[in-house]
Amino acid sequence: MKIKNKVLLTSFLTLLLSLIALLLIGGSVIRSSAREFNDAAIPRIDPNAFAIEDLISDFDATDKDWIELADELGNYGYRLIVINNGDGVYSNDEHMPPNFMTFLDNVSWTKEGITFYAYGAAIVGKKIGDYTVISTKGGNKNEIDIMQKNRFEVVLKAFVLIGLASIAVILIVSQLLTSWLLKRIMRPVNALTAGARRIVQGNLSEPVVYEEKDELAPVCSTFNKMQSYLQEERERNASYEKARTDMIAGISHDLRTPLTSVKGYIKGLRDGVANTPEKQEQYLTIAYNKASEMDVLLQELFYFSKLETGNLPLSLTDEDLGDLVRKFVGQSKEELDQLNVQISTECISDNNPVRIDTEQMHRVLTNLVENAVKYAGSDRLTLTISVWREKEMIHLNFADNGKGVPEEQLDNLFIQFWRSDESRGRRDGGGSGLGLNIVKYIIEAHGGSVSARNDQGLVIDILLPAGKETCHE
Repeated sequence: MKIKNKVLLTSFLTLLLSLIALLLIGGSVIRSSAREFNDAAIPRIDPNAFAIEDLISDFDATDKDWIELADELGNYGYRLIVINNGDGVYSNDEHMPPNFMTFLDNVSWTKEGITFYAYGAAIVGKKIGDYTVISTKGGNKNEIDIMQKNRFEVVLKAFVLIGLASIAVILIVSQLLTSWLLKRIMRPVNALTAGARRIVQGNLSEPVVYEEKDELAPVCSTFNKMQSYLQEERERNASYEKARTDMIAGISHDLRTPLTSVKGYIKGLRDGVANTPEKQEQYLTIAYNKASEMDVLLQELFYFSKLETGNLPLSLTDEDLGDLVRKFVGQSKEELDQLNVQISTECISDNNPVRIDTEQMHRVLTNLVENAVKYAGSDRLTLTISVWREKEMIHLNFADNGKGVPEEQLDNLFIQFWRSDESRGRRDGGGSGLGLNIVKYIIEAHGGSVSARNDQGLVIDILLPAGKETCHE
């Protein structure tokens, strides 16, 4: 259930249960108060009322001896009021209320007479001819005041009891339901807090467990995804750190070897070991080649530093990718021939405009060639670079005739520091594992993409967005 629905349900139940409790409490208090009111506040009809009825009924109104009747009624504690056509004829009731005569005008008289209770007095009355004979008992001011006071006290007591009980029940019900709601809401909050505390402590393997289907379920799910991502990043960073350490150690070793050779051959020249012009030329050539090897390693470290800091600026110009590839092949052919490597280019479409940094794209092609030379594992290596346009994308395929790469390792080729000595043979020794990662970085910086596949060797597919048309002479 969603939190919104829980809040609405809790509010509804609080109101409903409070109203039910109010009705039950009010009914109980009113019933108890009514019983008290009947017992204490309202006096019972006098048991002598029937004898009074008989005295009034047997009285002969023609004699008009009202004093005699008053004396007989007085034996029972009753007083006498006689009215004729709205005028008082006789009365020995000193406590008759001012509006009592008006009250009698609204009474429905029966032939047998009536007996009732009003104004704090028991009243027995009967119509005898033109006379209205009424006998009263009680009804003095003190009794009326006491009765009214009792009524007020009973009503006030009932009101206070109902109010206090209702407040108590509403508070209890509200607290119970609010506690239930807070417990349900705080469950995921506590789980997230515990999860965050585990992350601070370095525990990224234990997920937040929350199985409800409310608004906080996506939050917990996102938290778990974040935790998984942090776990993956930590593992990836640990792997990168190990690879970086291994790379630096490897490059340090690789630098030490040619540096030792350079120092040795220079020392040989100084000590006169190379005592002929031919030997001197040989020593200088070897020292130069070893220095060139160190330059390549240092250049890779330079690019690695720029990749790490994101500081690899691009100077973009409008070029034709086919022309750039043909120029690169022409510049590299002589050096590759010495390594027994054949390289060729094939421009399938005539116009292949791109907006690129020519220096960085030259680095891409150089890294692809060096990677193939080191790892293709072919006795006579052949490299083919194909370029063509397809709609708004320019394709560049770099293919070799080597052993290829196992399918499960193709996705790893562009990962930083990754090397697969088992899948691809080395021709010139170790590599830093940065060459293809630099290729990927540069291509993506140009808004393109790069991928690898096997097709009678390894094929690197590069896609670049088409640029403005360039002029060809």
